Amino acid sequence: MIAMRTRSKNTANAALLLLCVAQLMVLLDASIVQIALPSIQQEFGAASGRLQWITTAYTLCFGGFLLVGSRLGDRFGRRRTLAAGAWLFALASAAAGFAPAFGGLIAARALQGLSAALIAPMVFVFVAALFPEGPPRNRAMGILSSVSAVGFVTGLILGGTLTEWFGWRAVFFLTVLTGLLVAAALPILPADRAGDRRPLDLAGAMAATLGIGCLVLALSEGGTMRDAYWTVLLLALSVLLLALFVRIERAAAHPLLPLNLLYGQAFSGAAVAAFLFGSVIGPSIFMLTLYMQQAMAFEPLRAAAAFLPQELTVILAANLAGRWISRFGTRPVLLAGATAFALGSWRLSQLAAQDAYLAHILPGTVLIGIGVGCIMVGSSVAMTNGLARDDQGAAAGLWNVAPQIGASVSLAMLVSAAGWVSRGQLLHAPQSPEALAGYRAAFAALLIYTVIIGTGIWLLLRRPAPACRDRAAGSRSME
Repeated sequence: MIAMRTRSKNTANAALLLLCVAQLMVLLDASIVQIALPSIQQEFGAASGRLQWITTAYTLCFGGFLLVGSRLGDRFGRRRTLAAGAWLFALASAAAGFAPAFGGLIAARALQGLSAALIAPMVFVFVAALFPEGPPRNRAMGILSSVSAVGFVTGLILGGTLTEWFGWRAVFFLTVLTGLLVAAALPILPADRAGDRRPLDLAGAMAATLGIGCLVLALSEGGTMRDAYWTVLLLALSVLLLALFVRIERAAAHPLLPLNLLYGQAFSGAAVAAFLFGSVIGPSIFMLTLYMQQAMAFEPLRAAAAFLPQELTVILAANLAGRWISRFGTRPVLLAGATAFALGSWRLSQLAAQDAYLAHILPGTVLIGIGVGCIMVGSSVAMTNGLARDDQGAAAGLWNVAPQIGASVSLAMLVSAAGWVSRGQLLHAPQSPEALAGYRAAFAALLIYTVIIGTGIWLLLRRPAPACRDRAAGSRSME
């Protein structure tokens, strides 16, 4: 009996290791390309306003199809869905590595995001299935959270090393090998049967993805379009599509996102906090990567190493945040994270040509690292506590979706602000006073944005919980 338990525990640990590798692969792809952006820009001659789509294409498709990915696992089998995602990820990475033109690279990045949307929800579902609720699952989720922090900094270091030694295409070839490794090792995971034949809410997924896409396009291209009519048209189309998504979800028998979840004060506040987390971490690294390599003439590896203090801070803050939540609750931790984001953005908005790293970048990124650790742990706890089992999958999907959408919207806003203030000098004269003013404007915009969203989090977390959510949960249980 003891031998069987030991064997079962060893099998679960081996499966957890594989799932961590799959999670690491998705996170690596989100960060490893950041350091390679200036090299890609130099080879293809892409404008600064177009360069952001290397990141946006990935995050937009990833975030837009995450909820669908979780439902595909229920319908076709979780291990089969994870296998499809791993093989597709390897194929898309190879296409990115061999991309002959900038447009082909953007298409490959979008395909990578789509495949990541199949992988990420399955990792969460398998961990929940393999480890019982309580300490075993908490330990497994804690390991995954550590992988999230370690994976991001690993991606930056690997990206800098590969770009400097072998060129930017080697960045994508590494993820090809990782995808093939995950696909080959999938038999470790327990087999499961497909059986859920509920119709997929593809209409809702397409409405949400297209709505956010129009919003990002309007924000990113608004400063370059000759006629403001097209910007207004895209914004209006975005609003209509997002309103259509809400209507589809309300009418759907099996919605991707049950809207009653958003009625809870802790859940809705945590969802907005997760949105803010994505809005700050990815876009800030994007802008600082360009600044350090172009304005400060850092080599790719040196620029990657400059983010090490931030990621070490994330690991430390994430471990402490769990203890703080047990002692003080999720609300103070989430608000502390939002405050750290605002202080970090303020420090970065004071960038100066002299001693920029030690005086501004280092303290700014460390403060942002504190915010990441607080909000990453606080939002995950607040969005899963007290939910019915049927709602936890949708909650986990939204927790993954919100940062991706936040990153897309915020990145477009920062690039637009920097481009408008610098008058296009970020690319043509990166060391000019106009370019420095553009970077300052980007982080000033991020500061204002963070204060507004942080105020919204505070208001959501202080309001009383409406009773309609409880009634909705009760009606589901009666059915």
